[in-house]
Amino acid sequence: MTAKPEDDGPTIAMLARESFYRLFADEAIPLAGNIAFRTVFSVFPFLIFLTALAGFFGNDNLAEGVVTFLLGVAPAELVKPLVPEIRSILTVPRTGLLSLSALITIWSAMGGVDSVRVGLNRAYDLRETRSTLWLYFQNILFVIGSAVFLLVFALLIVFAPVMIQVIELHAPALRGHFVTIEQLRYPIGIVLLTLGVLFCHRVLPAKPRSVLSVLPGVILTVAVWVIMSSAFSIYLVNFNTFASTYASLSGIFAAMFFVYLAALVLILGGEVNRVLEVRRIMRMQRFREQGDGEV
Repeated sequence: MTAKPEDDGPTIAMLARESFYRLFADEAIPLAGNIAFRTVFSVFPFLIFLTALAGFFGNDNLAEGVVTFLLGVAPAELVKPLVPEIRSILTVPRTGLLSLSALITIWSAMGGVDSVRVGLNRAYDLRETRSTLWLYFQNILFVIGSAVFLLVFALLIVFAPVMIQVIELHAPALRGHFVTIEQLRYPIGIVLLTLGVLFCHRVLPAKPRSVLSVLPGVILTVAVWVIMSSAFSIYLVNFNTFASTYASLSGIFAAMFFVYLAALVLILGGEVNRVLEVRRIMRMQRFREQGDGEV
């Protein structure tokens, strides 16, 4: 007879309890604060780098197009205080990719990427064995690759309406079968978010991981982020205490607090994946032991 593993899979409550225990044991709270600070610190330099890269490609409007799209997806109450500053950055033409701002961008964004790496390594019980030089190089590639990806996506935003108009002009009978970018704004935003989180889980940890092994944590992270963004928007509209506490800085501190919570959820996704991985390994060990006992 072929031995079968016992049907004693963990319940959702057990997984949640163990994942949260690991979250606190791995000191995720200070790590999430580090990620939040470095992320907010690097946002504006990254936008400067993005506009410089767009100018280098010969189209200054690409950066503004993709940022406008992303601002439309983000919670309105959360980004509203930051929109004027973001607009002021995007309206300044920049072409100096090797300028001081580009170096500051890479340095600050590298810190955010490195903090995410440390958090995921702890979540997956991994010790970093790669050289410091390689990690710096990977951080730089991560920042530049993110900017290039956003600009390529901006090209799709620009050319998609033109393509739809051409199709409608030559085949008006198909008009009802097409949807606009505006109608797909939120689904596209969720897809981009999922791909970004999946890429972080696969690339940043010290040991490469398969898509299937990280998918539960990725789905959990994106789902909680979507729910959290809606709940936080409602809170800012109805119960906002940031304005009375931080006055004119309330928008920045609200954004930082939201990123802090998002970073905690990101690390929690890694903890969930690790708990599932340990359970899977233990189940396979029992399966082998039962098989050896029946030989």
